Amino acid sequence: MIDEGILAKESRMIALYGVNAQTSPFLKVLNTTFKRLGLNDFAIGLNIKPEDFAYMVKGMPDSKVTMALYEPEYQEDVVPMLDLSDACTQRSGVCDGAIADRGKLVGVCFYPESFERMLACEGINLSGKRLLLLGAGSIGRALLPLIGVMGASFVEVADSSVERAAEALDAAKNSLLDIETDVSWFQNGMKVESEKYDVIVNTVDPYAHGDKRIIDMTGSHHHPVLIDFVRGRSAFDTLAEELGCRKIGGNEWMTALSLSIAHRWLGAEIDCDAYETILKNRLQ
Repeated sequence: MIDEGILAKESRMIALYGVNAQTSPFLKVLNTTFKRLGLNDFAIGLNIKPEDFAYMVKGMPDSKVTMALYEPEYQEDVVPMLDLSDACTQRSGVCDGAIADRGKLVGVCFYPESFERMLACEGINLSGKRLLLLGAGSIGRALLPLIGVMGASFVEVADSSVERAAEALDAAKNSLLDIETDVSWFQNGMKVESEKYDVIVNTVDPYAHGDKRIIDMTGSHHHPVLIDFVRGRSAFDTLAEELGCRKIGGNEWMTALSLSIAHRWLGAEIDCDAYETILKNRLQ
C-alpha cells in the first residue's frame, strides 16, 4: 500500500516495481543519488507479485505515480502493456522505466544511455576494441547499436541460438557498418580465448550470481574487461578474481543508471565526479 502522506509531498516520486523492490539495492542507490545531486525527489519500492503486476501497470496512468522503474524480472513483461515506447524499447523489447503522460503509459529504455555513461566514467573506450557480447536477448539488442557507434572494431555475439544472434546483428547492421562481426553458440561454461577480446559483456542472465559458471576463460597473457548488470556478486566477480581481470557492473551499473534517471526525468546536472562520489559511498 502506498502511503498517501508521502504522495502528498511536493517532491516528485519515482516508484520502483519489483518482487522485492523494498529491499532492492537499487532503491538505496537511487535515493543516495538524488540526495547527492541536491534533489528533493525520492524513490519508493513497491513489492509486486507477478499475478498483480499487470493490474498495477495498467492502473499507473490514473494513479498518483507518474514515474515508474522496473526491476529486471519485469522489464520484458511490461512492454506489451505500454501505450507508447521509445525506439530502444521497440527495437529490443526491454523497458526499465515508464512515465504517465495524459493517461498514457510511455515506456523508456535507459540501457544505452547508462551503459555509455558507465564506460565514460570508468575510462573505458570501445574504439578499436574487440568485444564479445554474451546474449542476443533484449539487453543485448538494446546495447548493440551503441557498441557499433562507439567504434568497436570487432563484435561477436554468443547466444544459445546462433540464429537469434545473427538476427540481433542484422537488426543493428546500420550501426555496425565496417565493423567485423561474428556469431557463436553460447552454453554455460563455454571456452573463451581471452586473447581474442578486449571487453566481454554479459547480458545472458541478470541473475547470474557467483555460484554459476558462465564462461571458462583460457589464456593467461591477456586480461579483458568484464562487464555485467547483476545487482550483487556475480559469476564475473569470481572470474575476475581468478584471472586478475578488471570487472565492472553491479554497483557501477546502478550508479550510472541512477544518474541517467535523475538527468532525464528530474533535470539534474550530472558528471563523473558525482558518479565517483556515489559509487565510493556505496562501496564503503
